[in-house]
Amino acid sequence: MQMELTDIETGTRLELEPEYYTGGVKKPIYVSSFEQAEGRDIALIAAPISEGRLVPLEKGSTYNICFLNKEGKLLNLYKFRAVVRERMVIDNLHLLLIEKLGEIVKIQRRSFFRLDCYVDVRYRVVRSFGDGDDSDSPFRKTITSDLSGGGIRLLIDERLEPGTYLECELLTEGDRKIRFYGKVVRFEYTGTGGKYRYAAGVAYVDIDEREREEVIKYIFKEQRKLLKKDWNR
Repeated sequence: MQMELTDIETGTRLELEPEYYTGGVKKPIYVSSFEQAEGRDIALIAAPISEGRLVPLEKGSTYNICFLNKEGKLLNLYKFRAVVRERMVIDNLHLLLIEKLGEIVKIQRRSFFRLDCYVDVRYRVVRSFGDGDDSDSPFRKTITSDLSGGGIRLLIDERLEPGTYLECELLTEGDRKIRFYGKVVRFEYTGTGGKYRYAAGVAYVDIDEREREEVIKYIFKEQRKLLKKDWNR
């Protein structure tokens, strides 16, 4: 089923990248939010703010817009092109009237939702999720080979049977720690020797939604870099 502007919920976070930019090599990314659809191809969105100041996007300027949409238990990534038609103020809110150009395109879930990456992680085996604080098992350091909003794939040097519970700390940019409990759902031999000869697929079973959002934001940021190639075709 084709996604329409009327399907986007009020408050949905939007990321706008200018289609044409002459201010430097790196294009800026503006953060906005969806307000409401005014028709099949027309919508109101919040005017973006950067460093506490309103960003005056020019009328007639064109942007590639990306957003996440929750569908059941999954988060999917969509993108579309739009042009700014008007700038306005309604009830003291600075808004942009945009016109959608073309269709809203869904990025394949597999290519978005799972990101191949190496991220440092600490883990330890616990009896069940939630009892890690009194566990005697020490933390071990390793890395991931991919990351998603639903779990991670650990590269390890020990056997972990499916059903094993883990307490984990994922270390993202700036040594940001994302803590969660996970459950081993897959275990496999990587086919390589050395330190990382095994891999364990770990699903989140207890994670704060704010922490999950941090994971998704990281994936979103990395995926956006890949999408730029598609946007410029």
